Amino acid sequence: MGIYKLEGTVPLGPMLGILPQIGADVGNGITADVDGAEVTIQFSPLSPSGYSVMPSTLTVTVSFSEGVFTPQCAFDLLVDATQNVLDMIRVTQPTTGLPGTLPNFSGVVLRRDSTVEPLGFDWREGYREVAMIIRPQELQPHANDFRRAVQRELNDDWDLDILIAQARHYAQMNWESNPSLSMFLAALVLETKMKRVLWRDTPSDMQEAMLLEVPKTAPLKFEVLKLFSSVSTKYLGRSLKKERPKLWPTVQKVFKDRNQFAHQAVHATRTEANDAVRCARRVMLWLDGGSQQNYRH
Repeated sequence: MGIYKLEGTVPLGPMLGILPQIGADVGNGITADVDGAEVTIQFSPLSPSGYSVMPSTLTVTVSFSEGVFTPQCAFDLLVDATQNVLDMIRVTQPTTGLPGTLPNFSGVVLRRDSTVEPLGFDWREGYREVAMIIRPQELQPHANDFRRAVQRELNDDWDLDILIAQARHYAQMNWESNPSLSMFLAALVLETKMKRVLWRDTPSDMQEAMLLEVPKTAPLKFEVLKLFSSVSTKYLGRSLKKERPKLWPTVQKVFKDRNQFAHQAVHATRTEANDAVRCARRVMLWLDGGSQQNYRH
């Protein structure tokens, strides 16, 4: 019965933005038993005695016996173990990237008794860099979009457009995926955008009453969904619930998922995150309408 070793390598500088400083006792490597496999963690290069250990490379190896694990199961364990190692660095030191994001392997190799073997699948699937993801045509900026941005013709909610772009990034199939963060940002954008439009567009003779219901410095005293229905109808003469009935159930789900994540730590799936981002973007376009839109797609 052969022994397999699945090895993944991560360059720490590009992954973390810095070279981490770790304890000198990692010099001989760290070994752990996980689900019947042996996981070995090795940092390199190591610093001379008396100096801070600031490795540039992390190598994680999953060793398993033939018939105990499949290469795919071993790869899943490799991803999980490597992510946990990187998260331990991220929660103890200032780095770029968020804890919980997938490791960006520079290489993954399977060996059987020191002989390189084919994995049988493409380990890079789902690990494409952000720049390599082909965006839908509706998200492609055109000449006039750039011109309006340079001429400062965008409305004051451009910061929310940037937030929803970040949410879209975290919902994508790439190594920085974080669906729960994506969904949370989408909900934040939805609520903030609706409030800003109310503050900005409510007629002057109704401003005082509106600010009592939708204050700028205090939380709402009613369910947030009412902003998009009865409250917007009262002060703007518009209701998302009535004008976009097919979109309404998705808006309801976004805030339900937001509350479950905020109060019960229930994580969103990638599908739920993508749905939340698309929903937020469509609501923003509906709220802006016509010449106020920051992008016209």
